[in-house]
Amino acid sequence: MPKPVTLTEIHPHPTTTLRHRAQLVRGGGPAVPLDLELHYTSLDPFAVRIVLRTDGASVHWSLSRDSLLLGLRRLEGIGDVAVWPLREADGHGWLRIRLGPLGSGAVFQTEQDVVAGWLDVTQQLVPLGGESDYLDWDGFLTPLLGQD
Repeated sequence: MPKPVTLTEIHPHPTTTLRHRAQLVRGGGPAVPLDLELHYTSLDPFAVRIVLRTDGASVHWSLSRDSLLLGLRRLEGIGDVAVWPLREADGHGWLRIRLGPLGSGAVFQTEQDVVAGWLDVTQQLVPLGGESDYLDWDGFLTPLLGQD
C-alpha cells in the first residue's frame, strides 16, 4: 500500500488533508482498492469530509470528527454512518467505516494507525472541546440581524 500523505496548511485557516488508500469491503468477494481523502478545516471544526475515488467515480460524505475518534476504539454511530476498529489475527489494525443504510451502504476500511495519526494532527489544529471557538458567529449573525 502506498505511503499516506498528510498535507497541512495554517493560512488563511487551519486545514489538514490525508490522502491514502482504502478498500471497499465486499462480503465473500475480494476487496476493491479505493483512493481515500480525509479533509478537516477549522471553518467546519466538528466535521471530517471523506472522498472515495475509483476509476473516475467518487463519493463525498461528511461525518463528525468525534465519530472517527471514538470509532478508533469501539463501534460508534447509528443510522447512515458507523465506524469501528478491526484487529486481524496478525495484529494489523483496520478502521472500518459504513456509509449509507445498514445492509445497502458501502463498507470500506483503511489502516487504523494512519487515521489515528491524522486525527492527532486535527487535534493540534483545533483541540477537542475548543471547536466552537472557531465558529464565526458574528460573521453569520451580523447580516441576518441587519447590523453592519
